[in-house]
Amino acid sequence: MISRNFLQPADMWARVENGELLYVPVVTVHGSDHAHVYLAGQMAREPGGEITIPGDMRVQLRKVCENIGKGLAYAGATFDDVVRSTTYVTDIEEYYRCSDERFKFFRRNRPASVLIQVSRLGHKQAMVEIEVEAIIEPERLAQALAAR
Repeated sequence: MISRNFLQPADMWARVENGELLYVPVVTVHGSDHAHVYLAGQMAREPGGEITIPGDMRVQLRKVCENIGKGLAYAGATFDDVVRSTTYVTDIEEYYRCSDERFKFFRRNRPASVLIQVSRLGHKQAMVEIEVEAIIEPERLAQALAAR
């Protein structure tokens, strides 16, 4: 049997339009032998929705990774569990200048990744957005959910 959880951590920004939650940042899908943790694209948003330090990709990249860490932890995962990431940036050369910031979070694991330059992200001041997928043991997910 496959189970799904749609999770909205209290300390992560929530996209609400017309009083309705548009999407959740964390979705888990699990069976008896493993659990997938899908994290929606994270920008350098504070919980209130504002972008951290517009114009500074290094600071934004750090905040994006901090937000990813929150979402992963909410489901019982860590950066070491990430198997895939997709990174969207508005300036690929600027990203390369500060991509070492990412290694402060992805310390032991280099997931399968793609990097894509786009003309604009969902918030006009955002410079980077990253989505990830992690795989963990279902017991870790169960422990994280029980702690809620």
